[in-house]
Amino acid sequence: MPVDLKTPATSFSRDLKANVTSGLCWSAAGRVVQQIIQFGISVVLARLLSPKEYGLMAMAMVFTGFAGMLAEAGFNTAIVQRKELKETHTHTVFWMTFGSGLALTALTFVLSPWLAEFFKAPSLKPIFRVISLNFIFGGIGNVPSALLQRQMQFRTIAQIDICSLLLSGIVGIVMALESAGVWSLVAQSISASLLTGLFRCISCRWHPKAIFCRSALSEIWSFSGYLYGFNFINYWARNADNLLVGKYFGAPALGVYNRAYALMLLPVTQINSVISQVIFPAFSSIQDDKKRVKGIYLRAIGVVALLAFPIMLGMFVTARPFVETLYGAKWLNVVPILQILALVGAMQVLINSTGWLFFSQGRTDVLFRWGVCLATLTISSFVVGVMLGSVRAMAYCYAIANLVFVVPGLAVAGRIVDIKLNELFAAVSGPLFISFFMAGVVAAVHLVLPPQWPAWRTLGVLVGTGMTFYAAIVHFFMLSAWKELMQAIQANLGISLKQKPTRHLQHLHQ
Repeated sequence: MPVDLKTPATSFSRDLKANVTSGLCWSAAGRVVQQIIQFGISVVLARLLSPKEYGLMAMAMVFTGFAGMLAEAGFNTAIVQRKELKETHTHTVFWMTFGSGLALTALTFVLSPWLAEFFKAPSLKPIFRVISLNFIFGGIGNVPSALLQRQMQFRTIAQIDICSLLLSGIVGIVMALESAGVWSLVAQSISASLLTGLFRCISCRWHPKAIFCRSALSEIWSFSGYLYGFNFINYWARNADNLLVGKYFGAPALGVYNRAYALMLLPVTQINSVISQVIFPAFSSIQDDKKRVKGIYLRAIGVVALLAFPIMLGMFVTARPFVETLYGAKWLNVVPILQILALVGAMQVLINSTGWLFFSQGRTDVLFRWGVCLATLTISSFVVGVMLGSVRAMAYCYAIANLVFVVPGLAVAGRIVDIKLNELFAAVSGPLFISFFMAGVVAAVHLVLPPQWPAWRTLGVLVGTGMTFYAAIVHFFMLSAWKELMQAIQANLGISLKQKPTRHLQHLHQ
């Protein structure tokens, strides 16, 4: 279905509830499938490859990921957020991002010897050069992706992401079976970018025209300028750890840290992506109604907590059998790092949701200033960890930095739509307390299980215990977040709730 640029984002505000619930269900279904596929691919590749090969790929991605962020420049978010979008905006943004991608590919090609020398890994030189093609491929699909999200075509987005992930994963696995080593991960990354860009263009039925307007660029930049600055700072805040681990502890240590961080990040990003993909355009369409935005945000953050907290705390108490079952004994050094980072993930899932408020209200200026504070704290924690002399020390320092930041970060974002801290705490307290209770039960069960059991059997019992206990307690207390989630799913499936909704529960469009 072609995208109608003449229809502003407010065109779906009259039917916001239907769009949000449908979008949530499609987005959630797509993310569940993606997570299963991605998880399976990562398990297979981890068993075929070594920590050193993952470390080399992580070294390359530190700089190439930064360059990719520079090429996008926050324009996509501006396209989704803008009330009135014209052709001059979309075509100008396309040529800007595509041109930036070409320039960054050429620059990476030239600088690759110096980048490899920084890590003292000569084998990185050709990897940098090949993987820089991602900048060009990413530039092709950026605008179509933003247009699909703006029109809330989440079924199409889910299908594209699943197909790209599956096909690129097959490419990586086949190459790993052929003993291609780190090039398996490079090929997977390149093919994913290319396929995603092509599928987005085809599905969107949008093609660039020879249009470039300076005034349109200025209008888009008025929103994305601060976002660009925030992304610049935030990128290095989130990747300084990879840079420092690779520089001072080497590729094998970085491979271990990278796998632990990826395992932590997977549920955090998937859950936030499911909801933010729908909530952000919905918020943008009603951005002037702060009371309405506030109500939806509090319900959405409750659902995020309901899904994320048990996963992160469950990962903490099952880390050893989890890692041994999936990756094998050669990856057991991941366990202590994963346990620390799982606690970080529980805090980050709340912090990440504040972006919905900053972006939809156009307050990227506040986001930028607050991002500077966060980046300073985060990078300082990594430097202290390096000075303490171990990757585990870096993870501990990172966790402390997140603990210091989480409450002030939520408070600053909440003030934009008059959300108080006690309201935020009320929205997430139920899932938080039940998740800690569940984690305690799982830890107790783990202590009484026979130590000679294979890891997969122990993991199965612990996961089954945790899921059953958590679901039973949540259903027994009928948390408002649980009701919201069930109402959204059942409304989309055309099923009626057996229980009458309480007055606390209101439809999303009210």
